[in-house]
Amino acid sequence: MTAHLPLDDIRRRLDAAPMSGTQILAVATTILLSAVDGFDVLSVTFAAPAITHDWGIDKAALGVVLSAGLAGMAAGSFFLAPLADWLGRRGLVIASLILMAIGSCGSAAAGSIGVLTAWRVVTGLGIGACISVINPLAAEFANARRRPFAVALMSLGYPAGGLVGGLVAAALMPVHGWRAVFVAGAVATIALMPVVLLFLPESPGFLAARGGTHHLARLDRLLARFGHHDIAAQPSGRPREIGYRLVFAPDRIGTTLRLSVANLLVASVSYYLLSWLPQLVADTGQDAATASLISATMSLIGIVGGLLVGGLANRFGQSRVTAVAVIGLGLSIAAFGAASLSTMSLFVLAGLCGFCLFGSAAGFYGVLARGFGDAERASGSGFVIGVGRVSSAVSPLLAGYLFAAGFGRTGVSGGFAAAALVAAALLFIHARKGSVR
Repeated sequence: MTAHLPLDDIRRRLDAAPMSGTQILAVATTILLSAVDGFDVLSVTFAAPAITHDWGIDKAALGVVLSAGLAGMAAGSFFLAPLADWLGRRGLVIASLILMAIGSCGSAAAGSIGVLTAWRVVTGLGIGACISVINPLAAEFANARRRPFAVALMSLGYPAGGLVGGLVAAALMPVHGWRAVFVAGAVATIALMPVVLLFLPESPGFLAARGGTHHLARLDRLLARFGHHDIAAQPSGRPREIGYRLVFAPDRIGTTLRLSVANLLVASVSYYLLSWLPQLVADTGQDAATASLISATMSLIGIVGGLLVGGLANRFGQSRVTAVAVIGLGLSIAAFGAASLSTMSLFVLAGLCGFCLFGSAAGFYGVLARGFGDAERASGSGFVIGVGRVSSAVSPLLAGYLFAAGFGRTGVSGGFAAAALVAAALLFIHARKGSVR
């Protein structure tokens, strides 16, 4: 006999039950989506030394190119991600992949800095929307016990994509040039579309929040796929608020603002490092292929950092563990800025930076998943991530102008390191205040 339960009771039952194969495959798909995001975001950084050489541009112009995709990501997080709370998260993922593929193809064919910049904005729109949506999807498809680890694994798709991207760039560029890197990104994005259609269902949180006969029927079918054939959703009888109205409600606005400012600072530090590392390495006399390998090393060690943070979060507290990782990020960037120019020291310090950077990212996505409820999670994540994308778009541009003005690697890196320490302090405050959910 099928029991008709209120939506909150269904959520509690899903949280307590073991994860089904459908849920595990859905989380795995978000990891692949994160990996493609990482490849597409970092593709321009891998190609940057070769673009600089081929087109003879200075660092200020390169900073504009590096920031263009990140500006698009900010716009995608702010303006496209909230559509997921109205139109569905699975559909927005597909639309995001289409934008990313078009942008990558256009980048590969670009013949000038202006055209390349425009296509990077298009790519960024898709990436920004996708990243904002896959964070709540990973959280919603996991049960309570596995949720922090599932979100951490999702976030680690990003450095995995960066690792593969660095290796692919190192192999392709000496033979086919920098345009081949963008072609590879487009191929990977297109290949992922059927995987999404097959293995990523609509989120139960979205279906529950929308209500209505049609959405509740879809939720019942989804519950059956999860192995819960004996329960069905009971209509609430009242519409539920969704979107930004809940994100800025009196009981949530403190969480929204704390996480937004912390992410603004962490993102500025992270994307200074992610965007400029290959070029800074090339400035020491290394060739473009070696710079890509050092960047790939950062991503490889970053996976270890993310797994460690994900494993420690449940034991010691998500926000506290993340704050410690952010402190490590600040210190490691300061050390990279003061490093000697030997190849070995660059590999070691890039690995240390990656460990702390992606450990911070894995932890922060876990903090974010706990900061919002099902009804507003996509909008809340989109807003917080969008704020971070604004700073991530500005920081490579700012760094480019600082370098062009004569500030050295040590001074610029030290300034970004200080921002990381401020972000860590905010996360410790958030740990004391607690999250919404």
